[in-house]
Amino acid sequence: MSPAKDRVARAFRRGLPSYHAEARVQAASAARLAAMLVEDGVGPRITRAFEFGCGTGLLTDALRARFAIDRFETNDLLPEAAAHLPAELRAGFRPGAVEDLPLEGRYDLIASGATIQWVADPAALLARLSRHLAPGGRMLIGGFGRGHFEELAALAAPAPLFYADPDDWPGLLPAGLDLRMAETRREVLTFDDLQQLLRHLRATGVTGNARAGWGRGAMRAAETRWRTEHPRPDGRLGLSYVSVHLLMSVGDGGGRC
Repeated sequence: MSPAKDRVARAFRRGLPSYHAEARVQAASAARLAAMLVEDGVGPRITRAFEFGCGTGLLTDALRARFAIDRFETNDLLPEAAAHLPAELRAGFRPGAVEDLPLEGRYDLIASGATIQWVADPAALLARLSRHLAPGGRMLIGGFGRGHFEELAALAAPAPLFYADPDDWPGLLPAGLDLRMAETRREVLTFDDLQQLLRHLRATGVTGNARAGWGRGAMRAAETRWRTEHPRPDGRLGLSYVSVHLLMSVGDGGGRC
């Protein structure tokens, strides 16, 4: 595993037990992604699906609530994620970085929520995955756009590798993969103080160790800067989530494996 992947794995491993309960924006995003498939006329049955970055199963659950999926294969960087999946899906779980994961055959749906931002070369990954879509198959991706976590600049915190707005995506898609639906949703979560906000971040595995070693003075200075640069009428600390939802498809010719 590369050093970058190892850092991501360590942060999300710490947050895995608390992620499902704390990641409320990601849960709403997963529900919206599943709804987009319904709006596009997919289902009610999907023959074969693959989800990468399944985590604790937020998107997994949202898809299974909407569709009957005959064969559902899942993946996550962390092997421990398998324990959070329904028992009947664990046999189809494969751990590891999706960029290195061998794939065979074609899928009617390839999906992922809140993972693409950690991929170093998303265009290359989508090109490879699109070759494993069946004719008329769909690719469903949830990520984050520009302005996501913009307030974290007050902490000089490390950022994920990739944020992109819907307008950025057409230039990232391989030939034959068409963008059918794209949308952005912005939500601001609020917190009483910086300690509460950092607990939220750690509970979702994001910038899990960004403030290791900070003293009280540094924390107070960071909170003061946050309130000055991003003031709110209620006096609380705001944290911006900018969710991007994408639905793509291949033509009747499908991809070439």
